[in-house]
Amino acid sequence: MQTEKLAKQNFLNILQKSLTLTQALEESTLDQGDLCRFLIEDKTFQKNFDKIINLKLELALLESALKSKAAGILSFSLINRLPKKYNKTKKEEKLSSQTPAPTKIIYFEEDSFTEDKNA
Repeated sequence: MQTEKLAKQNFLNILQKSLTLTQALEESTLDQGDLCRFLIEDKTFQKNFDKIINLKLELALLESALKSKAAGILSFSLINRLPKKYNKTKKEEKLSSQTPAPTKIIYFEEDSFTEDKNA
């Protein structure tokens, strides 16, 4: 268990410095299957992994937008990728427990919704 904890921390440290996920896996000698298992089983590891990946994405988007001089692309990308951080005006909709959830899906023939063109 201690070796697994060290492997996780080692991987996260290397991931912060690596240019790609593949490079981080190679440098840390962590198997891709173990990474997937860690992400599924360990919520703390998953949160730390997500923080690092999101920071890398933010930096890549910023660099790309600055190179292309397209602030609109940067704004759009960051708001959609990280809405909690960048979209302060839009409140997240929360489903109340009283909101009815769909219980079944009903399919209709397309012809039943087309209007009679001669009418």
